Amino acid sequence: MADDKIRVSWDEVNTPQVDAKIKQNAALARAQEHYQQVQQIVPPATPAAAITSRPKTSIWYNTVFYMGLFGVLGGLVGWAVGEIVFLVLPNQLEEFQAVLIEENAIIARVNRGELSQADGERLDTELGRSYQHNPYVKIALDTSLSDGEKNRQLQVRLDKDGWRNFMTEIVFYSSLGMILAFFLSVADHVIGRNWRGVVVNGSVGIVLGMIGGVVVSLFIDKLYHAMGAGQTDALAKQIFARAVAWAVIGLFVAIAPGVVLKNWKRFGIGLGGGLLGGLLGGLLFDPVSFLTNNGVVSRLVGIAAIGLITGLGTGLIEKAAKTGWLRVVAGLIAGKQFVVYKNPTYIGSSPQCEIYLFKDTRIGPRHAAIHTIPGGYEIEDLQSPSGTLVNGRPVSRVRLRNNDQVQIGATAFQFQEKARAT
Repeated sequence: MADDKIRVSWDEVNTPQVDAKIKQNAALARAQEHYQQVQQIVPPATPAAAITSRPKTSIWYNTVFYMGLFGVLGGLVGWAVGEIVFLVLPNQLEEFQAVLIEENAIIARVNRGELSQADGERLDTELGRSYQHNPYVKIALDTSLSDGEKNRQLQVRLDKDGWRNFMTEIVFYSSLGMILAFFLSVADHVIGRNWRGVVVNGSVGIVLGMIGGVVVSLFIDKLYHAMGAGQTDALAKQIFARAVAWAVIGLFVAIAPGVVLKNWKRFGIGLGGGLLGGLLGGLLFDPVSFLTNNGVVSRLVGIAAIGLITGLGTGLIEKAAKTGWLRVVAGLIAGKQFVVYKNPTYIGSSPQCEIYLFKDTRIGPRHAAIHTIPGGYEIEDLQSPSGTLVNGRPVSRVRLRNNDQVQIGATAFQFQEKARAT
């Protein structure tokens, strides 16, 4: 029987051709192994047809809704803390100013003929009994004193209580500013479950809100008196003065994201929303006090309105001002949208990224970046472990077009861009 075994000499094994073939087979094996890993890591891309229509999403991820919600919550907590402040450090001057508004309204109704002189005096007497614990009210409604004597005694009382009233206002307004600013500053990060962002933005918001409250406490009384608060025709002036003062607080309560991002556009959105909320909330305070004859209720309505309107205003202004954004169409936070403010805007599993994608081991800490370029945006893959797909194809860096589909790990986005004027 013939010997059909293949015999290979040692010299033949060590030839360059054999070495090259071994290396080629090893490279092929590594490529196949990597391909299998990628297939396991990267989920199938969401078909383009699946995102051509607006995805069904929870209202929870609507910016206007959750900013308004967090604003109201901040207002309610701020009001509760404010009432505690007034219990511990009662501000009788604030209460006296509210009484003056009521008394001026009674006088105006008598002058218009809506009340008789006797009815007006009766209401004045009842008003005095309701606030007989307040020394300012007792002086103002004491019919045995001339106007000159009333003013002299009120000034003496103001000088005596000035420091205590001033401290009450500092604590009240700074507490209000800090709480409102905190809730509005952390809203976006709470929705995105970025707890590092909550800590950072919340801390900046607290500091800015406190500064706003202290600034208001320094000029609020001077502003009231400059506007003629306490005079018989001063209701409109009082309303205007309070609206201006609360608008200053509003300026500080919603700008933390812009400060953290170091982005003037986001900073301006916060200023606009805060100014609008503070102004309208301040306009509501005194009319509600007049209608309800209750300072607690008027503070509740006014402060809650500041939070609500500031949140809604910020969300609406952001919606109108955004030029490029990513809407999540598949993933844990489907429906959430991320406006591209910072250049570059990083996407990844690190909480330090502007677009934070959590609970996905397939996503790198800094997985991709969106760059703002003249006339548009580009997305760049940052040598990520599983790649970045645009319209189903892996990319290194590519220009983004309106309605492009971007897939990173298990999260799919739809890029949207506002049409630019030509």
